[in-house]
Amino acid sequence: MNRVNKTNNNGKQPSRSGLGRLLRYARFVKGSLAGGLALTVITVLLDLAGPYFVSRILNQEIIDGTGARDKHVFLVIIGFYVATVLASLVTRYGGTVLSNVASNRISRILQRQIFHHVQQMPMTYFDNVAAGAVVSRVTNDTKAVRIFFNTVLSQLLMAGVYAVSILVSLLVLDIRLFLIAALSFPALFFLFRDFQSKSLKHSRASRRGISQLNANLNENIQGIEIIQTFGRERTMYDRFSKINNRVFYNTLSHTHLHAYSGGNATEVINYLLLAIALLYFGYGNISHAYIVPLGSLYLFIDYMIRFFSQMNRAMNHLGNLERARGAADHIFELLEREPIDESGTVPDRVKGNVEFDHVTFSYKPEEIVLHDVSFDIPPGKTAAFVGQTGAGKSTLMNLLFSFYKPQKGQIRVDGVDLALLDKKALRRHMAIVTQEPFLFTGTIESNITLNRPDLSAEDARDAMREVGGSAFLARLPKGIKTPVRERGNEFSSGERQLISFARALAQDPTILILDEATSHIDTETEEIIQKGIRRLSEGRTTLMIAHRLSTIHHAHTIYVLDQGEIVEKGSYDELMEQQGLFEHMVKTQAHSANV
Repeated sequence: MNRVNKTNNNGKQPSRSGLGRLLRYARFVKGSLAGGLALTVITVLLDLAGPYFVSRILNQEIIDGTGARDKHVFLVIIGFYVATVLASLVTRYGGTVLSNVASNRISRILQRQIFHHVQQMPMTYFDNVAAGAVVSRVTNDTKAVRIFFNTVLSQLLMAGVYAVSILVSLLVLDIRLFLIAALSFPALFFLFRDFQSKSLKHSRASRRGISQLNANLNENIQGIEIIQTFGRERTMYDRFSKINNRVFYNTLSHTHLHAYSGGNATEVINYLLLAIALLYFGYGNISHAYIVPLGSLYLFIDYMIRFFSQMNRAMNHLGNLERARGAADHIFELLEREPIDESGTVPDRVKGNVEFDHVTFSYKPEEIVLHDVSFDIPPGKTAAFVGQTGAGKSTLMNLLFSFYKPQKGQIRVDGVDLALLDKKALRRHMAIVTQEPFLFTGTIESNITLNRPDLSAEDARDAMREVGGSAFLARLPKGIKTPVRERGNEFSSGERQLISFARALAQDPTILILDEATSHIDTETEEIIQKGIRRLSEGRTTLMIAHRLSTIHHAHTIYVLDQGEIVEKGSYDELMEQQGLFEHMVKTQAHSANV
């Protein structure tokens, strides 16, 4: 299934700015977000009020050698100062809580939306995208979005309010102090622009690296058995280390950028301004050319320290802003990919007639997998499909499930074109057992019922009994309630297959697909499963892809595929009498089994 035309999966580019679209999600949490932002503004104003009260005391309430001019006024101002400090603690706490609530709700909404959209994506998407890359979008990208709403918006707003409030205060207090502060504007503008462009580059490289790291790690964990069997641990370790080193050095470059732009540079500018302010204060007072009150100097120093602290934070959060921008583009690139159109007529009843009418299909234009394939399987009959690897057997099943669409021809169920039917409704009448059964984390019961509310534990137990799994359940202390870990690796291949057969039977399908369901199990288990197959096939239209030709004696019709075409068809005995490709395959297998 990896042979897919990548042009089918390019998807659309986001039509609008990712951050702009992301901000539209604020409507889902407008109460929490507005409350958090409002409390942030109030917190800033309270923080700036405290130093103002101190400067008022230094300028007007303290007389050299005397003390407080008016003790009552002095105590009132001190009271206001304490009140602003305490009030800012409350508003800062409330703003933080509300911002966190809003950001986590948006993250939850996005994760649900991405997961739902991924479920609707065509199989061609997963053929070209590693599972780790999809996981990264659901986890890392939504984490960047959460940080954007949680800290970036509030911190940038706080920095903006701080800057405006401080500059207005200085302009009112002393225009010369305002002009001293304004000396930093060109340098800050340059630092912000430089930091933004470099941070964007590092952010994109970091996102790509983490996505590749997740994909590589996911692949290595899933293939650990093969890696250890063939002794390729060192090779895989070196591949992982190469990607990991790229992520490390990119992170290191980002660290250098933060250390330079977000720390040293802004502090140097801050100290230079403070030196100029002290020079201005000292010269005026020593020369008596002008008087700069001590409280005004204190207020300027305090405000400048706060101002550059906020500029430093804002600059650091520009990196998060760029990460959020990249993550948003990544997310909406996925969400804008066209999902499968599975709508159509909902069948009232499915009898099970399956027909392929001159079907031609290719994953890539230059590689035709099926060529002009036609067959008709009546309801309740069993058809087997055999052929060498790559003959197109599994592709037939993928087309029947509408995972792909044929380039030519029609696939009909009960005489109705598959393209006109509601695919989800049709699949409720279908079931498949693959050669590598997939088990979910949960219990044996949940893996059989797939958590359908209309199926009980007793239904799951009956299904296991019907397919020959009674002895297997009897060996388990918890029986049908036995926990299943990831992929069911604690069970043997045959035991996983029994659970898979029971799952298919419990769904009570009209159309049953068995995709080489006995290719990886031992002979003893195969005998049990063969009984299960016969039980499953009773009264159902069954399509079997067979590797072991001895397992398809009971099939009503056997289709032999060679290079994407049906070259022979008939019952087992009829095909043996033809002494063609099928007979050759049977004799070859028999010879191999005897060697």
